[in-house]
Amino acid sequence: MLTRSRAAQLRRGLLWVLLAVYVGFIYSNSLRSGHAAELVQQLLSAFGWHGMVSEHFLRKSAHFAEYAGLGVLLGLVLRLYAAKWFPALFVPLFAGLLVPVSDEFLQLFIPGRAGMVQDVVLDFAGVLAGFGVTLLLAWGIRRLRRTGSMHGQAEESGTDGTDSAGR
Repeated sequence: MLTRSRAAQLRRGLLWVLLAVYVGFIYSNSLRSGHAAELVQQLLSAFGWHGMVSEHFLRKSAHFAEYAGLGVLLGLVLRLYAAKWFPALFVPLFAGLLVPVSDEFLQLFIPGRAGMVQDVVLDFAGVLAGFGVTLLLAWGIRRLRRTGSMHGQAEESGTDGTDSAGR
């Protein structure tokens, strides 16, 4: 049987592995040329959507979503490690900025690719969105748990301090 501390260690280890694999996925996408965009265009054509969505918009949306996923993972890292979130925000957000900066730097060395500051801004906006959604959900869940447990205590003890048996 797993103890609480052992289960927490396993969750943390799994999260770090998932984060490393995800960053590897992001970098592997940067190493590809325009082949992926061609596949997406073929897929859009197959559904009859060719021309309805620009390739540029599609690529930028995919980048934003890809980095929002990174933001979710970084939010989970913060949630697992920091009891007080606000003082610890800098580290995951810095990592969330470092990944797109290094990704765009990597693209400078790939034929047919170019590293662009605008892409860093868009990617980091995705990180912020995913990070923010994760923290809002965690905060909401925590708040629901608190109010749920408070309601349970109120029913159990009554408003006048007596329990349900009138003691």
